[in-house]
Amino acid sequence: MPRVFVSYTHDSEEHKDAVLHLAHALSANGVSVCLDRWHLERQDWYTWAVREIESADFVVVVASARYRTVTDGYGTPTENLGLQCEAAILREKLQGERPLWTRKILPVLLPGRGIGEIPLVFQPNSGNHYPIADYTTDGMEDLLRVIHGKPAYERPMPGTPPPLPPRTVTLPTPHAVELPTPHPVVPPTPHPTVINTITGGEVHGNIIQAGGNVTQN
Repeated sequence: MPRVFVSYTHDSEEHKDAVLHLAHALSANGVSVCLDRWHLERQDWYTWAVREIESADFVVVVASARYRTVTDGYGTPTENLGLQCEAAILREKLQGERPLWTRKILPVLLPGRGIGEIPLVFQPNSGNHYPIADYTTDGMEDLLRVIHGKPAYERPMPGTPPPLPPRTVTLPTPHAVELPTPHPVVPPTPHPTVINTITGGEVHGNIIQAGGNVTQN
C-alpha cells in the first residue's frame, strides 16, 4: 500500500477540514495517509516531519496562498513554524536529489484553489499538478493514478516489424544530342572560256559582240 505524507498550512478551520476530507478520501481509496491531526501525543514535530517525509512514497502538498507565501520565503520568521520546517525539508530534498523528489512531491489543488497558490519551488507551470474536483474516486482520479502507479493509458508492446524490401530506382535514359545536318558544299561554277576566232586568243569576262564570229567553248 502506498504511503503518503500530507503537507499543508493551518490557514483556517475551513481549510483544515478540507484537508481532513482529502485525507479520509485517500485512505478510502487504498492509501496509507500520514496527517498531523491524527497524532495527538506531544513530540518533536520537526523530527516527526523528517521521519515521515523520508519514509513516504509521496508527499501531497496542499496548495494555498499561505502555503506559497511561507514556502517561497515571504512569511515572517515567527509564523507557521510547522510549515516552515516541512518546507525547509522539502526544499533540501529537491536540492539534493531533484529527479527523485520532483517525482515524489505532488502539488494538489483542492476545490476552488488555483495554480497561483502552488509555491514556485514546486514548479506550478513547468511541472504536473493535481486538481481535485471533489473527494470521490472520480474527482481524485489523476492523483490516485499517480499514487497507485496506474496510468490511464498503457504503452502497447512493440509488434513485428513489417517487411520493407529495398526499392529499386530507375534512372532516366539520357537523350542523344542530335547534331544539325550539314549542308552540301556546292563547288563554284567555272567561268566559260571564250575564244576569239579573229585573234585566236581567250577572252575572259563579259562578251559584247560587235562584229565577227565569237566561238564559246
